Amino acid sequence: MWTNGGDETDLKSPQVAEALQLWKDLVDDGSVSKSVVNWKQSDVNDQFIAGKAAMMLNGPWQIPRAAEGEDQLRRGPVPGQQARPDLGRPARWRGVDRDRDRQQREDDRRPRSWSKCMNTDENQMLRAKQGGLVPTKARAGRAVQDGSSVDGRLHRRGGRHARARTGKLGAKWPETAKVIYTGMQLVLTGQAAPADAMAKAGAS
Repeated sequence: MWTNGGDETDLKSPQVAEALQLWKDLVDDGSVSKSVVNWKQSDVNDQFIAGKAAMMLNGPWQIPRAAEGEDQLRRGPVPGQQARPDLGRPARWRGVDRDRDRQQREDDRRPRSWSKCMNTDENQMLRAKQGGLVPTKARAGRAVQDGSSVDGRLHRRGGRHARARTGKLGAKWPETAKVIYTGMQLVLTGQAAPADAMAKAGAS
């Protein structure tokens, strides 16, 4: 959707319908298994490792397992006008204090402290090496490139155009995500045409 110029703020656009049509075409011509509609992310990796899929679109954290004993594994960007990878996931945590004033002070302070800690070069490099993740800071990306399952050069190119799922919609993202995956399921199961799927799935 993003790579084709579509946007989560307008799920009824031609660009979104074209992205859905691509998925339908891939399933219809046998390039993608019909059972993909029920797969989890790990199932995609399992099918690839088992030799049932020639390629997969997946997160870099799946690379270490997929690369075990495999000397022919190659990585590349998603084709399209401009690859726009998903940048990160939300993290939520909150301690509870009976002192409401102190609780408020902690709630105000913690996100800043957490963000500052997680975004040091050292912690970004550590998470990249241990979890197969891609650093969001260019300097850390260059440093982690050698000896890592992550191809730093490839992901830095994509990272320049990366977007956070919640970047535009904030707290409304989960509701929109449900519309997106429901629309995809409707198309892949033949219950809606790509041009109508998002409206049928509940897009306003």
